[in-house]
Amino acid sequence: MAEADQAIVTLFKEKAKLAAIEVAEQPDMAGALSYTLKVCMAKEAFRPMLPQERGAAETPGKILAAPALPEAEYLALAEAGAKSGVTVIKTGLRDHLAGIDLALSLAELGVASTGTCVLECPGEDERLATMVCETHVVALPKSKLVRDSYQAEDALRGLLARNAMYVSFISGCSRTSDIERVLTLGVHGPLTMHVVLLDC
Repeated sequence: MAEADQAIVTLFKEKAKLAAIEVAEQPDMAGALSYTLKVCMAKEAFRPMLPQERGAAETPGKILAAPALPEAEYLALAEAGAKSGVTVIKTGLRDHLAGIDLALSLAELGVASTGTCVLECPGEDERLATMVCETHVVALPKSKLVRDSYQAEDALRGLLARNAMYVSFISGCSRTSDIERVLTLGVHGPLTMHVVLLDC
């Protein structure tokens, strides 16, 4: 990796840490899938507050949503998940609005100066995955990292030209201080966020 490229990776890690994002590195997508499953297995299973909440009793154990994964990678993750007691879903996230343990997304771009992941979310399942999970894992190739939003302009124009419906900028887990100025995590989305940087 060129020195300039490594500097951008280092900057992304520094800024992501400030946004309470856990950053890991893996050589490829197979490594990212393995990392994602380990994170899911390590967390406590989501339990709805009320048993009558929609989706609460539909799927026992942990639920991992991966709506953006290509079919071959989804099947590999689903097979590995089944061996570990994790149900991996690709569609029908609306049926699990009571909560999803972990969601895996694929980033189209990373902005190092803010530790931001840019996701293309053309369908409802991709959008729900980023909002109704407790833990959000984003796979981001290092080759898609740019230093700042100015360098992201051309890539963003391409994303919007391809699909102007929904492009999401995510810089850490959900947080708000609206209620009596007390910082609260997870009100509008995930409690924790991980970014897996891929060597590609």
